[in-house]
Amino acid sequence: MAINLIRTALLITAVQFFLGASCNKKSTRQCRGGYAFQATSEWSPQKRVYTVGDTLYLTSNISKTLTDGINPSIVVDYSNSVAIGGGIGMGYVDTILGGPVPGRNRFDFFSITGIMGESSVAADQGPAFTYAEQSSAYSFKCGIICKQKGIYFFSISDLKSPGIRGKDCTNANFGMTLTNSEKNLDLYEGATGVTLDADGRKRGFAFRVQ
Repeated sequence: MAINLIRTALLITAVQFFLGASCNKKSTRQCRGGYAFQATSEWSPQKRVYTVGDTLYLTSNISKTLTDGINPSIVVDYSNSVAIGGGIGMGYVDTILGGPVPGRNRFDFFSITGIMGESSVAADQGPAFTYAEQSSAYSFKCGIICKQKGIYFFSISDLKSPGIRGKDCTNANFGMTLTNSEKNLDLYEGATGVTLDADGRKRGFAFRVQ
């Protein structure tokens, strides 16, 4: 289930949402492969235990000057992207079932910079989001309010962009890394008996709400 939250549902959510957000904008033709970039994000305040009513903030900034991960000699000015988007997977550890289930309805969320949405076949597993383009970077920040007690696992998907407006074959994938120094993954692994793989450890964040 955790792997589905990371790899499947979020990709469906993100692609549907940010492509919808780019309607009526100058289109670009996508090509196989595309650029491979990196992105980071961070949850704050960084805690192991939160209280009902607390707000977690997710912040991510992406420079417009990017180095291609496949060919590092290529440095790209990625200004004027049609959209850059991803998704937040929200898993709740169900103590009766003994495993994670979708936890979206146990939180409220709001955007501060960028756009969030929940119109998706995977909406129960978490919201999609798109970055706001600013002068030298793309930025996203949101707040997520804890409504119910429990143990949770959040994961941030990789990002996608259809490309730069008016420039064909500039579509890109962005590998996401969560930069929190403490991710509390033992909370999730201990409650479920699941050992997270490298991908889950790279982008996952676990916590308890009391």
